[in-house]
Amino acid sequence: VLMQHQKAKHFKCNMCPRRLNTAGGLAVHIQQVHKLEPDQLPRIDNALPNRDGYEIEIFGMEGIPAPDVADYKRRKEIELGLNPGSISAPQAKRPKIENKPIPEDELRNLLEQHKKLMGASAEASSSNAQTSVYGAGPQAYAQPAMPPPGMMPPPGFPMMPPPGMAPPGMPPFPGFPG
Repeated sequence: VLMQHQKAKHFKCNMCPRRLNTAGGLAVHIQQVHKLEPDQLPRIDNALPNRDGYEIEIFGMEGIPAPDVADYKRRKEIELGLNPGSISAPQAKRPKIENKPIPEDELRNLLEQHKKLMGASAEASSSNAQTSVYGAGPQAYAQPAMPPPGMMPPPGFPMMPPPGMAPPGMPPFPGFPG
């Protein structure tokens, strides 16, 4: 949105309908297309008083002079009621995580701490060696039923065999090639 604003309001050529992305691009366009000398370039429209020349190359938020950025952040902090320096302060770094193998004795200690934290005892977990999810109901893995005759099954499901033919997975009838 900011770059569209800059292109529409600031970096438009006064001599043709061309709109450019940067002040430098506008300067090159005017020099090459309209054959004006660098000292005859028009000032940038709708710009701040000290930024209406082509010396500062601004594209979006890149290239804005440091004092202007600091002033902008200071005004925003006052406007939003934030502590001074909170916008300009660098963000806290995340703690570094090491991907190294954990020794077996340390792993046992961590497991015991976890079991104590979760309220499970070591005896209950070692004697009850199930692979199901705790508290979940039993799972039923049944093959989907075949659709009624004359109805097409959904895509990806097997179709009913024609009458007189064995369903898939069944051995063929004796005497029929299969």
